[in-house]
Amino acid sequence: MPSIRTARLALPCLLLLSCSRHPSTASHIADAAPSASLAVPASAAPSPTTPDDLLERPRDAEYVPTPQVVIDKMLEVAQVGPTDVVYDLGCGDGRILVEAARQKGASARGFEIDPALVSLARDNAAKAGVSHLVHVEQADLFQVDLSKATVLALYLMPWMMLKLLPRMQRLPKGARVVSHDFDLGGIRPAGIWTVEAPDHRDAWRPRPHFVYLWRAPIPLQVE
Repeated sequence: MPSIRTARLALPCLLLLSCSRHPSTASHIADAAPSASLAVPASAAPSPTTPDDLLERPRDAEYVPTPQVVIDKMLEVAQVGPTDVVYDLGCGDGRILVEAARQKGASARGFEIDPALVSLARDNAAKAGVSHLVHVEQADLFQVDLSKATVLALYLMPWMMLKLLPRMQRLPKGARVVSHDFDLGGIRPAGIWTVEAPDHRDAWRPRPHFVYLWRAPIPLQVE
């Protein structure tokens, strides 16, 4: 049995390791500002990912859940309905997928690299009684074929949004791209909405959350 002294020494180490996984980013409001200076070559194609690669690769960013009121607004402005196929890249615990299916009767597909979150998302769909409409798979979001998505839901860091632009060229004409907090590097959205909701770092302090909407075809660069 470890001594009390050993246990006291181990605790700070564990805390340090867990904190080191979180990126040191500025606030969401600051990051939400368009960053047209960032650019991703349209020709950049991701290398194939194998199942073994997925098991070893960490998430590209910390998972932060989207508040319920923001999800409601995203589904509203994207005009999600029963005939839609909603894709969520980096779907986390699947809450957007579940609400798209539960509220709107839409088919929903989620892609998540963290196997624990994949399992959680599937469990949440089952608990909500929408497993027949929600499909979640472990996948690299930069490898997903978007050609069958009519609605693309995103809550990703700005550099990830820009890296996905070449993939978005495969969206069907008229498909809606709806993003929580982050824009597409200055590419003009069809609309921007503000929703007051808690911040994940302080549930007692509401902040403005931004919802952006674009419609395909989406240009690869600022017009």
